[in-house]
Amino acid sequence: MPIELIPIITPTKNLLPTGLPAWRRSFPGISMFGEVWVENVSTLAFYTKNNGLNKDFNYNLPSVKDFPLSFALTDALTQKNEWLTGAIRLYMTLSQDFLYENPYRNVLFLDNHDLSRFYSTMGEDVDKLKAGYTFMMTTRGIPSLYYGTEILLTGYTNPDGKVRQDFPGGWPGDPTNKFTAAGRTRKENDAFNYFKKLANYRRANPVLQSGKMTHFVPEDGVYVYFRYNADKTVMCVMNCNDKPMTVATKRFEERTLGFAKAKNVITEEVLNSLENIQVGRYTTLVLELQ
Repeated sequence: MPIELIPIITPTKNLLPTGLPAWRRSFPGISMFGEVWVENVSTLAFYTKNNGLNKDFNYNLPSVKDFPLSFALTDALTQKNEWLTGAIRLYMTLSQDFLYENPYRNVLFLDNHDLSRFYSTMGEDVDKLKAGYTFMMTTRGIPSLYYGTEILLTGYTNPDGKVRQDFPGGWPGDPTNKFTAAGRTRKENDAFNYFKKLANYRRANPVLQSGKMTHFVPEDGVYVYFRYNADKTVMCVMNCNDKPMTVATKRFEERTLGFAKAKNVITEEVLNSLENIQVGRYTTLVLELQ
């Protein structure tokens, strides 16, 4: 289980003779990440191990919370799709991954205990929430879901305590119990079941955990990327528009060549042609190519 740390990091000169920090020698199976709250990739990468940016010392931090990518995700779903805003923010942020030794160790999140709830930031638009969650679960890195997002908890940081409320239920006398389907509303169950299905798919398919990633420059507010390994190829189509879009796939032949159809991971519907793909408003499709 990852441990969140404030970034007070041991520099290389203080490491033990083995070259490993003391905590790594004592607990080699632990994964750790640091919270470095910055908005640009180069500054965040500076604090990570073996990044090539530090000349005098190495922070040896194996993983960080990916604030730049999380902020870009919010922008993609709330800004107009223009030259430097909207969906292009995701592409431009991920295109700087070469600054990290291993960007697959970065921890991606929608929100946390210091940020307004993602659902509130999205104007309580369930489609946007699902689109953001789907991106988080299918892009490179390690997803981290803040409790309550799966049942549509709301709140703004004014102050932080408003986004740290108790999860409803679990104690005698609680008026509602969101831990059970019976205690959740139809809308909450729809979100919960969506999150659960995609999380279980990711857990069962290494392609979304460690598979390589190829992404393409967004066009008309639609961002397309692929996760793939020797066994599977998953195509993700993220529509950052408030209307359905039709996506012609010819320019993605680098990754689609040899595939004839696809299965929608969420609905299990089979698409018998990949020539054009229909994607709803603020929707991220997850398609397992066949």
